Parts: sequence; C-alpha cells; structure tokens
Amino acid sequence: MARKPTQIFSFSKLSFSSGLSLLIFIVLLPAENAPSKSALQFFVDELPIPPVIRASGPPRSSARSSARSSAGSGAAPVEVIMTLNSFTTKIHRDLPEVSQFGYNGSAPGPTIEVEKGQPVRVHWRNSLPSAHLFKATKPMEMGGERLCNGGPDIRNVTHLHGAIVSQPLLLLPQNENVPAQTDNDGWPDAWNTPGQEQIANYPNEQSARTLWYHDHAAGTTGRNVAAGLVGLYIIHDDYERSLNLPQGPYDVPLALQALGVGNSSLYYTEDLSQEFYGNTVAVNGKLWPYMNVEPRKYRFRLVDVSNARSYGLKLVGTDQKTPGPAFYQIGSDAGFLENTAILNDPANPQSPELTIAPGERADLIIDFAKYAGQTFLLRNDNRDGKDGEIAVPWIMQFRVGQTVSQPDLSSLPMKMKEIPRLKESEAAQTRQIVLEQKTMDNGQLMLLLNGKYWKDEISEFPVLGTTEVWNLVNTTQDMHPFHVHLVQFQVLDRTPFDVERFQKTGEVDPLCPKGEAPCTQPAPPNEMGWKDVVQVDPGTVTRIIMKFSPYPGYYVYHCHILEHEDMDMMRPFRVIEK
Repeated sequence: MARKPTQIFSFSKLSFSSGLSLLIFIVLLPAENAPSKSALQFFVDELPIPPVIRASGPPRSSARSSARSSAGSGAAPVEVIMTLNSFTTKIHRDLPEVSQFGYNGSAPGPTIEVEKGQPVRVHWRNSLPSAHLFKATKPMEMGGERLCNGGPDIRNVTHLHGAIVSQPLLLLPQNENVPAQTDNDGWPDAWNTPGQEQIANYPNEQSARTLWYHDHAAGTTGRNVAAGLVGLYIIHDDYERSLNLPQGPYDVPLALQALGVGNSSLYYTEDLSQEFYGNTVAVNGKLWPYMNVEPRKYRFRLVDVSNARSYGLKLVGTDQKTPGPAFYQIGSDAGFLENTAILNDPANPQSPELTIAPGERADLIIDFAKYAGQTFLLRNDNRDGKDGEIAVPWIMQFRVGQTVSQPDLSSLPMKMKEIPRLKESEAAQTRQIVLEQKTMDNGQLMLLLNGKYWKDEISEFPVLGTTEVWNLVNTTQDMHPFHVHLVQFQVLDRTPFDVERFQKTGEVDPLCPKGEAPCTQPAPPNEMGWKDVVQVDPGTVTRIIMKFSPYPGYYVYHCHILEHEDMDMMRPFRVIEK
C-alpha cells in the first residue's frame, strides 16, 4: 500500500579500517525517538547462537538446558517450559541496553531441538508485564471491532510455524479464572494474559526440518513479534544424519529480524497501514554481527523472522563487488529439496540470488574451503525503498580463517530423496483466494482475503484427506508471503494477469510481457520442495496444491506480513471429516 515513510535511514560514504573491514554508517532516528546522528561500527559483535533446549538426542556444546528422552512409538512427551518475559539486552556493542520481550530471557528464544517422533509438550507461560513495550498502533476497523484496542494490552498465544498438530476446537480468549488452556496450533483468538499458560502438544511426526515459533495473537501479532517473541525449533531424523551434512558448530541458525532502533529503545510503527520494516536488521539478536568461520563447509539454517522485510542475499568481498562463495540450497520450509539448487554461483553471472520473505526458511551449505584468509559481507539487494522501506544493504560479515580445527569430512549432497508431485487431476476442488485492498467508509485501508474479515464466518471447509488447488490472485501492489497452517504444499506456477480487467469482470486474463506466450512460469528449483509459505507477487496468480491431512479441525491461512495479518488479511478454515 502507498504510505509516507516514517523513518529515515542513510549511509555515509562506506569506508574500511585495515584488517577488520569495518563499515561506518549513520542512522537518522525517527522523530519520536529524539533524532540525532549516531555513528556506529559494523561487525564489532560476534554472532551469538541462541541457547538450545534439547528434547532428544546427544547434547551439543552450545546447549544451556536440556530435556532428553528417546524418540519412538508411544514415547512419552518431553515437558518443556518456555516463559514469555521482559528483559534488557545489548543488541550492539556501542548502544545502551534495550528492553525486549522474549522466551526464557532471550530474543530469539531458545532453539528447541527434537528427534522425529518424539512428542513434546510445551508450557508457554506468560510472565510479561502488564504494559507493552510499544503503545498500541492506530486503531483500525476489524470486521466491526476495533483492532489492537479490542483486548488487553498484553495478550499472547504462541504458534509453532510449520508444525502439523491437531486443533479440534474453536478456542476463545482464555478466561481470567482459568490458569492454563490447551491450544496446539496457537489459535489467534485464544490469547492469554500474564499469569496464564498455553499448553501445546507437538507430535513431531515430520521429517527433518527447521520450524520457528512466534506470537500469533489476533490484532497484535506485529507488535509482539517486533518486541522479540520469536525462536527456532529443529526436527532431526535418521535420513538427515545419513546425508553427512555439516553438524555441531558447523550447523548454524541465522534468524534475520528487522528492528526499529531509536536512541535508547526499540520502536514499532504507530499505524498498521505502514508495514514495519524497521531501520536495522539483527541476526540472532545482534546488529551487523561478524562470524569467524574455518575454510570448510558450513550449514546455515536461514529464517526470515521479520514482520515485513524480505531479503535478496548474496556474499561479496570487502570491495562490495567481488562475488563470494555460492549458496547450495538443500532445503526450504518443510524439509529437504529433491535436487540441490545453486544460488549466487560466482562462475555463473546469471545465477539467481536467494530471495527470502517473512516466514520462509532456506537450508544452505556454503563452502569456504577455497577462501582461506578472506572476508565476505552478506549483502541484501532487496532495497527498492517503496512503501517507506529503509535500505539495509549489509547484514553480517564472515571472516574466513587460515586453517581448519579438524578435517572436513562432511558432504555436499546434490540429490536427495525423491519428492512425489501432487497431481492436479486428483484435486477434489480448486479454490480462488483473492488478495485485495479495500478502503473503509472512514477512509482507512484494509487488506482482505476474498473480501472477508477475520471475524466473518468460515467459508472454506476442505475435506480431510483430499487434495485441493488454491489460486492466489494478488490484485494489490505488494508481494504477500502466503502461509497456510496444518499443511505443507507444493508451488505449481505463477501467471501475471490483467488486474484492472479482473476487478471489472472477475475474469483472470493472462498478461504476457511484450505479448509473448506462454507467460506462466513454473516454480524455480529452490521452490520444488515442500513449502508452507509462498511469495505471491503483485498482479500475479500463484497456484499451490496441498493435501489436507492428517487432522480435522480449525486452522488459519494468512499473509505473513504481520501488519497485513493484523489488518485482517487472515481467514479461518475448517478441515471436516467425510
């Protein structure tokens, strides 16, 4: 949507100090944070690794706490306590401590690691203060209710993104007299308040993959996530181990989160019609960190946990131009690809870069073996500045050492398990989901799905065990990362269409560039695996196919730009039994 920028972010002439390759930058802070120019240095904080709670398997050197049990049929659930709390922390060496929300005293929260088939029961205990870090955003109409002001200032419910869980009941906000409520999927209206607890059961009957958890309370998800309520969740299995991938200290999570940094505190957008891009990007909770790596292969689990910011990523040398090592993408949202996708190949100028949107994950291997003694910058090329987005072209730095501490015996697989393709001919139904922008009678803008509000009655009732094709018709000017709970899906294709004609007639008329046909583009190689988020480009019909199983119940689909979600770009659906 068209908006006026609320922050200004600019870079001074980039310069490097000898040896450390430090970039100097200037941040012009937003008006509400008493503007002043603050010169900070890039790459002075080492990349932190979030603490680990290991629910199964051997301990890792980075683990701070553990809850171990052996996986297997009928295994008892491992009980894990995750406390939502407030704390102060340093996000940059030269900035004062800032207040954040998080889990167990960290943001991102602890990474939960579990073996496939090992059930885990998480107690999400709300110990947050009664007042939020950020004041409620400008009220918006939400299907007749006032958005953000429609409940307590602090209300929370945690969703494990990508988890396949049962959700048999349509839950309501937790009664103040009820200390705990079972809510596996994190139903947006089933929020709790300080002193209460959400109990979630995760069967973990999924193959090895990287999931992540975050707040999902209706109307305030964006505020809560911007405050720090995110964390990672990793499932391991025997097939993953058979691939002989880099492991231990060479298996590294990278959670990218856009933050709004003021003079002495974090800030959030004051109006939901302005997506929250922030003015900086933290990696695992630190701004512009560096990582010392050995000249060998590393596995990086990259997760975009930002509210709205997408990234176009590649490695470059300190001259900001020389291409760095290639990205070998071995997995996406819901596990391994069938064929490794090569991105940012320095030997191929036409090689695509990695584009990742909110909610998406990319499982990468980067081989630094030929680059001993060199330094690389992780560059973000997704900075076109529209919608008030502030350019953040540099994310972090990699410093490659001269030697390895032990021989690199890990593998780089180019082919993995076959992924059976779902057949369109077996789809029981094809649905059209229109992503649209609407102007309310009071002049406010809303983002909707099929013209319906979150509070409207359920309109989609997929039958358990059946396959459906969903045509995602984007009539807006924004790219929307579209997420469906419960299921994993496959991306079929994308077709540009005549938006104006569609809005007049309801007909989807393909709009081929320069009149060339066909203009339908199949999914690229790194989208040929199982997904749970797909980038729906503006003026494009994106088609996905999915099977609704293994549980009946109540779930949601929504845009994963969190301000859009909070503005009603979220709808419930119910999976019914035959």
